[in-house]
Amino acid sequence: MDINQKIIILFGICLILCLGAYIIISNLFDNIETQLIERYRVEAKLGARGSSELMNFMIDTNILSEKALFDREYKVIPGTKPAMYTTKYDQLFEKYIQDFQDEFLRVDKDLVYSAVVDINGYAPTHNSNYSQPPRKDMQYNLRYSRAKRKFDDTVGLRAARYIGTGTLEQLYTRDTGEIIWDIAAPVKLKGKHWGAFRVGVSMGSIQELKNHMLLTIVLSIFIIISITLLMIFLIIPKKLVDTDIITTKY
Repeated sequence: MDINQKIIILFGICLILCLGAYIIISNLFDNIETQLIERYRVEAKLGARGSSELMNFMIDTNILSEKALFDREYKVIPGTKPAMYTTKYDQLFEKYIQDFQDEFLRVDKDLVYSAVVDINGYAPTHNSNYSQPPRKDMQYNLRYSRAKRKFDDTVGLRAARYIGTGTLEQLYTRDTGEIIWDIAAPVKLKGKHWGAFRVGVSMGSIQELKNHMLLTIVLSIFIIISITLLMIFLIIPKKLVDTDIITTKY
């Protein structure tokens, strides 16, 4: 076997190793990403179950009636922009459910929000950091005064009205300009569909994971190519190398 054939074989092996490394690393990181999304699915389901139990508790202890919890007569709070609404139960949600919602953000720093909404996308309460008193500044309200609003955009209504057995994942562009993953699980009250528990997942962790994957792939391919070039250099006869050097000099 001459040198040219050996070099061709080495380049072929190099190509196969590079392709194999790409496939293995991509599959590995895909599995990690799937595990991350599964974690958020579980959190959405836990939120839905906990919200349902808290609402059932309010009914069973006569804090609120079932009819009041299904109140759909949203009364606009004057002077709010974006519009905020009050219902027969929103103030009690602030007392009994807001802390429960906040706990998800305390435990998982990748969550942007975690809140329950009714089937029309109405959020009677929100996380504490989004429940500041509204101001005349529209941009401030969009970021810090999000409670008692109707999130009835396309993504919001799909999430609120999802009645499947699992969760609904959607790419969501918030009115603040952020792009996040929204994961929702249905909330039932006394066997009836009441709404959904929504968690917003920052794209930061997923993007960081993809950056690590890209870096790992590039480094792996660089190492494979470096080893291949070293092997090619080693199989070239020393006499041929010396001849090339002499030819270059003269």
